[in-house]
Amino acid sequence: MDAARGVALLGMVAVHAVDPTTAAGDPHPVFLGFAGRASVLFVLLAGVGLALSTGGTRPAEGARRAVLRRRIARRAGLLFVVGLACGALGTPVAVILCHYALLFLLALPLLGLRAPALGAIAGAWLVLGPVAVFAASTAGQALLGRDEFLLGARLWLSPMPEDLLTPGVLLADLVVTGYYPVLSWGAFLVLGLAVGRLPLDRARVAAALLAAGALAWGAAAAAGAAVLRAPGVLERIAAGTGADPEQLTATLRTGEHRLAYLPPDPLWLALPTPHGGSPVAALLAAGWACAVLGLCLLVGAALDRALAGRTSADRGATPAVGSAHGSAATGAATGVGAGLAGLVRAAARPLTGAGRIPLTLYVGHLLVLAAASRLEIDASRAALLTVLVALCLAAGLAADLTGRRGPLESAVARLSRAGEADAPSPVGR
Repeated sequence: MDAARGVALLGMVAVHAVDPTTAAGDPHPVFLGFAGRASVLFVLLAGVGLALSTGGTRPAEGARRAVLRRRIARRAGLLFVVGLACGALGTPVAVILCHYALLFLLALPLLGLRAPALGAIAGAWLVLGPVAVFAASTAGQALLGRDEFLLGARLWLSPMPEDLLTPGVLLADLVVTGYYPVLSWGAFLVLGLAVGRLPLDRARVAAALLAAGALAWGAAAAAGAAVLRAPGVLERIAAGTGADPEQLTATLRTGEHRLAYLPPDPLWLALPTPHGGSPVAALLAAGWACAVLGLCLLVGAALDRALAGRTSADRGATPAVGSAHGSAATGAATGVGAGLAGLVRAAARPLTGAGRIPLTLYVGHLLVLAAASRLEIDASRAALLTVLVALCLAAGLAADLTGRRGPLESAVARLSRAGEADAPSPVGR
């Protein structure tokens, strides 16, 4: 879990540090790998975390669930405030925290549901959420006019404190028109809730998650590629959005927010573009996120088994003389496997540590970007990427070695529990 969260965090940081395309006009490898996917993984893992903290496979009930709901609601409020503050930094980053906070509130009525019901809701939402966004955009353009709706009902920036003075526009941005519209992104959080209600400590569950995610990702990628190869599609997108036809192929693979101008053309619903908002893009990102989580769980379980095998071998009884040679060979093999597992786990400590302090590192990287901009530091994008990733991994290693939470994680946890009487922990995991 921590490793997957670290992947999501570093993916978002990397996307924020580089340009979508290279100097040659080709899609940047970072964007090809993480644009519109790392943030989905981040939200999916938020749903998993909510599920685990509210009972895991056995949802908390009664008074305990009420306590947890209030705690999550307070946490959402705190995240919203932090998100507004991050927006005020003025970075060119689409800060996710305000939308993230609203997603937490959206989860409150669903905390008592189990995996099958949550999975059904998530599956329907993945398809119908983007359709609802498309319908709302089409209706808004018909009612207000195209430019008035697209420019007046969306912030086109991260939410800032002054946006509270125009609550209608802020709400429209958060729910329908923004970079992470809750109307469609809610599917990823509910999917995470469903995953978190599964027995994730079982290898077959992790393997199924990896297989299902890879299958969904592959199917959506194939369908999206077929749409983009169809005759006249690129010309139709360019005409509808005003995008540069010569750069359109690259931008459609890395994320093109000008696709907001494509509705009411129903072609929007079939495009696989990261952050495009279509059902195809949603399935593509959700499949990738599930596959990454399943892979991380499988690798973690394999490492645990290898290390446990060494411990068992070390504690085993002395073999009989006749079996000494075989036992020695088996013990040597176990020792080599365990040694390799130990090296892999040690190498992953910066990543898993970063995954334990995601809020601190997310806000921290925005502060670095804001400082670099205001101080007019003339650094290449590659250098900026290297510095940000190195800082995140160094902080992650420090967190892992000390066993401490990040300062923002500690503050949010403490404030979200303010005024609570002690309550029993949720049953089940």
